[in-house]
Parts: sequence; structure tokens; C-alpha cells
Amino acid sequence: MTIKDRGPNQTDARFRIEGQVQFEEQDGKEEDLGVKVLVADRFGEPLGDADVDSEGRFSVALRLAKPTDVQLFIGPGLNAADVRQTSSFSQRYSIKDWVATENGAVIRATPVVPQSLWWPWRPVRICVTGHVRKIDDHEGQVDICPVPFVKIEIFDVDREGCFWPPIRNWWDVLIDRPVIRIPDLLKPRRFPVKPFPVPDPAPDLRLDLGTPGRMASLNPQPLPPRAGSLTSFSDVDRHAVNAVPAPVAFEAVQRVGEARLLDTSIASRLDRLTLTSTVAPWLILPRCFYSRELLCETYTDCDGYFRCCFRWWPIHFRNGRLRFDSRPDIIVRLTQIINGVQTVIYMDPYTSTRWNVTNTHLDLYLDNEDVRCGQGCKPPPTGTPVFFTRIGHDEVYQINQASGLYSDTVLSQMAYGRGLHLFALFGDALASGAPARYYRLSYKKQGQADSAFKFVDADLSDTRVDKSTYLSSDHKLGPYPVNGTNALYEVRNRTAYYWYNPDWIGYWNTVPVEAGSDTYVLRLELFDENGVYLDSASGQVDYRDGTVAPPATLPAVADHCDLVITIDNQPAELDLDIPAVLNDCGVIPWQPALALNFNVSVTQPSNRLYTWALDYTKGVSPTVTSLLPSPAFSNSGALSPVNTSVSGAPLLAGLSSTCAFAVKLSAYAHIRNGYGLVYYSEIIIALAIEKCVPCPECGPIAIL
Repeated sequence: MTIKDRGPNQTDARFRIEGQVQFEEQDGKEEDLGVKVLVADRFGEPLGDADVDSEGRFSVALRLAKPTDVQLFIGPGLNAADVRQTSSFSQRYSIKDWVATENGAVIRATPVVPQSLWWPWRPVRICVTGHVRKIDDHEGQVDICPVPFVKIEIFDVDREGCFWPPIRNWWDVLIDRPVIRIPDLLKPRRFPVKPFPVPDPAPDLRLDLGTPGRMASLNPQPLPPRAGSLTSFSDVDRHAVNAVPAPVAFEAVQRVGEARLLDTSIASRLDRLTLTSTVAPWLILPRCFYSRELLCETYTDCDGYFRCCFRWWPIHFRNGRLRFDSRPDIIVRLTQIINGVQTVIYMDPYTSTRWNVTNTHLDLYLDNEDVRCGQGCKPPPTGTPVFFTRIGHDEVYQINQASGLYSDTVLSQMAYGRGLHLFALFGDALASGAPARYYRLSYKKQGQADSAFKFVDADLSDTRVDKSTYLSSDHKLGPYPVNGTNALYEVRNRTAYYWYNPDWIGYWNTVPVEAGSDTYVLRLELFDENGVYLDSASGQVDYRDGTVAPPATLPAVADHCDLVITIDNQPAELDLDIPAVLNDCGVIPWQPALALNFNVSVTQPSNRLYTWALDYTKGVSPTVTSLLPSPAFSNSGALSPVNTSVSGAPLLAGLSSTCAFAVKLSAYAHIRNGYGLVYYSEIIIALAIEKCVPCPECGPIAIL
């Protein structure tokens, strides 16, 4: 058996959806629309696709182990991805729609694509797509991770006029910033705002500050469609969900509201801005929102993408007046439900959405510590293979198996330290949940006998989503004893559940394991439902060497998966000496021939030093200035040991009186945790150069 890819299962012809599409044709004109059919589950994971023939017939074989709720998408395109990227027709089928057959089950569908999908005088179809991510922290290393399987609600409101004054007030702080919380945005500034780079908006778009929420009468805000219209369309349209393509380039779309008046160079740097609030914006500024109608709801998929489509009536009446609004003004609310607890993790009152005719894509970045995020979609390979994939974000094929050191196109010879997140993939036959399968992680120093292996036994839990009920809950994966076999973890049941971190298999805290530096062997083994070890001869598991770089086929290995990795938990050791300092207070008397030098010593016990720096700040100035003529770093970590003298002449230049300084020596060891460098060291020394200035006009001092 060979593993040529790490993709999802093949389709299973036992479960199919088939039928004939009926098109409502305009003026009775007969034509072949050349459309495709895509079938997905509720969270947007594709299950299969097929062409629609000239008579509208189709048949789709689905990747399913048992009947479940599915969605049918119909739309034009050269491939299935095009269907998901457009305002396509969608229809949902529940478990009760399945009909048993001799070998499996089938859904016989006769969807009718309404003429209103392409007839502009009828209600238009609008789709909002987006990507929800969290700014996360891994032991000091910032990471961006997707937020999967959360509820998305789209509300119809007015534009962002009420939030435009504080945005203008803080515009220089918001440039290039991905997220800010509403309470921080509404705070008054302690210092004057920098001049805004563009003129005030035209009068017809300016907010009447005397009456918050009311816009100038020259351009009255369109009112929402009548309440009945929001319930007239089916749940099919309100709950559409699927994976979406990469975000549309901002330059290719149309900005609306006050944002359209900005200079392109400024607007493009505000496009990523996310205003976040867990409180409904109409409670913060109640007079700013004339409408709170729910237009549609959906869920993010495993990669944090969402797609929500609804019908919009551009022409409607309100108070006897005919209103026209070609696009709704929307806000987005995200709700995460874990263990039955509903938590609003985000509500966006800033509605300067970037529209392209009737579609928009929203990139949302969250920094709420309570938000759960995942690792993204990690489809299992077919069959029974098992292999290591990553340490943190580092692919294991980037770890040299002769030395155990990490290297990529830039870095080389880098060791690992602190806490390591371990990742692996199990074949779909091992992750079916029937029968249960277990795995164990263990480690030993390279060269020791196998009897020296010790278990990785840190508690491991993950959030799972039931595919039938769509309820989320925390689930402990281990470690468990199974019939006397200790330190076993469950292989995730991926048939019945979605998982936030489907390939995360363990956490290895290396600090108590190795205080110095040494090379270790990390081992992964499989066990059956009774805790009995499964070797290659059992025929129930196919161990593979994941350290082989793609596109090569992963070779088979005997009885277990091993990963050689070098551990180093020693930060850099620093010493900073200033010979010119004459007392413990750090005061250096001025003299014309004063020579100020800093004796620097930076060592790392294993001679792994990535970079070091010597900087200073003067007085109360926040400006940091380097004392080195050029940055000192080595991509191979070959800087240690450092023993040198650095001139402090820049501190003496231009001194006209006594002045205080802070001098900082800092360094990073050449050690990472899979996300970035983990061992940072610094020394800060305060000193003062005492330079007394003569005062001739003071005259002699009388001694009493």
C-alpha cells in the first residue's frame, strides 16, 4: 500500500443524491445553462459534485458513512469551486428525506431554480462571505488561527455614521490595525488628534451630531423591507453555508458610506479594521440603528469561512414613501456554543462592508481570550496509515532526522524547547470510532535502550461538534488506562464528530525532561479497543515515515512512528560591564577625554545564539537607538560565544548637561517551539553621565 496524498475519502456510491433540476425560464426561451451541482454538509464540507446535463438531470455520489443533513448547491461554473463562489441556488435536505435502497440510501430531488435569481426586477439575492480568525498566543508567539463551527447571524442596520466620528478621532491609531474594541474606540483622546488626511465628507453623508443617528435629509436612510418579506423566503436561503474562496481584493470592490470618500492609500489600510463588541451596538448607541432584522444565519466551517445568502428587496415603502436601496447595511454577530453555554464572542457595529454588486467578503480578527480557535481542516488519509505531521506549525519533514534540528529556506540548525504541540494524522479507517482505537506517545534519549522510553502524559482535550445535533462540547481524549495499558489517548471519532483540532495528538513539556541539551526519539504507537498494541504484522495499522518531504510517497516503517528531535532549554547568558562607572549608583563623571565602552559577553551553553543587540534610550525619550553598527544575527545560530567591546561614544555626543541613560543588552537563543523563538534574555543597566556646566554669572558663593 502506498500513500500518495493525504486527502479525504473517495466517494461512496451507496449514498447518492439524484434528480432533475427545473429552471423557471424567462419568456419560455430554451437554453442549456451549463450548471453544476455541489452537495455539502451543514458546515460546508463538500461531499460530492456532478454536472447537470442539458435536460437538467444529475447524480452525485457522496462521501458519507451514513445518512445526514445535506445541502444542494446549483450554479454556473467550470468547476465545483465556482458554484460555491457565486450567489448560487441552495436547498437543504434532512435525514428524513433519505430513502433506503438495496445497498444504501438515496435522496431524489427535483429542485426548482427560481427566475428571481437572475431577474433584476425581482428581489435580488445577496451573499455575505467571510473568514473568522483569532489572534492567539503560544507562549509569547503570536499566531492566527481559524474559529470553526460558530453561529453567524447577519442583521440589517444602517451605515456606520455613528461610529465614523470616533474612527476619525483615532484614525492614526487604527491605521493597519486588525481589531479594536468599541469601549476603547469611544474613549476621549488625551492628546489632540492628528489632522485627518482628507476633507470632511460631503454634507449629504455627514452625521448630524445634534441628533445622533439621524442623517441629513438630502439622503434619507432607506428603511428595511417589511417584516413579512423577511419570513417569506424559505429556510433554504436563510441557512446556506459553504466554504468560500480567498477574500476578494479590496482594489476590485466598491467601498460604501464615508469610507468611499477616503484616499485609496488610507482606505486600503483601514480595510482590515474590525470593531468588536460583545454587546449589541443598538444598546451602545440606541438612536443610531433603525433596524435590527435578522436576514440570515449560518455557521463557519472548519477553516473559519462562512457564506450566508438572503433575499433583498431594493424597492420598498415606509410611511407612505417609496424608498430605494440597492444594498443592505449589515452587521455580523458571532455566537460560540460550548457545553451548552452560548457566548457572544463578536458583534460588528462597523458596517463599511466592501461590496461587489451583491456580494461582500469580511475578514474578521478576534482577540477575545475566551474565544476557542482550531487548527483548520485536516482531512484524514484513506485507509489505516498513521504518521507525524507537525511540531507547532513546523512540518516534520523540516526536521533533520540525523541531527534532530530544524531547518527551512532561511533558518538552519535550530533546536526545540519549552512546550511542544504535537500533530499527526490517522487514516479514516482508524478514526471511524467503530471499533475504538488508541495511541501512545513516548520519548527517550537517542542511543538508549527501548526500555528507557517514558510516556508523554499531559492531559489532552478538544472541542467536538456532533454531526447529527450540531452541539459542541469539550471532550477529554486522555490519557486513560485501558485494560492495564497506561497513558493511552483516544483516536478521534471523525465519523460522528467534527473537531476543532483534528490532528493535535499531544503536548510535550520538555523543560522538566531536559534542562540542558540532548537529542531525543519521540515515538507514536497504536492500540486496539482492548489496549492491545498493534504492530505492522497485525494488518490493522500502516505506520508511515512523515518526515519525507512532499511530493514523495511516504515510506512504510516497522511497528511505530519515530521522530528524532533535539531539545535545548538553555537561554543565552548575558554580562554587561562598564569600566567607566566609578560607583554603585552608575554615575560617570564627565571629563574631556572620557572613553565610554561596554564590555559585552553573550554565550549560550550549546553555542546556539540567533541574535543579540545592545541598545539605549536617553532620558525620558521613547526612542530606542542601537549601539551596534549593524544587526548581529546568524540564521544558523553560530554567534555564540560573543566577547567584544562596544563603543558608547553616541551617548556622549552633544551632551550639554547631566543626562541619564538606560542601556539594554538582549539576545535570543537559537531555539523554537514550532511557532517561533522561545528563549529571550536581557539585561538593563541605568547610568548617568554627570556633566556640570559652569555658571559665571552666579559669581562667588559666600561661605557663612
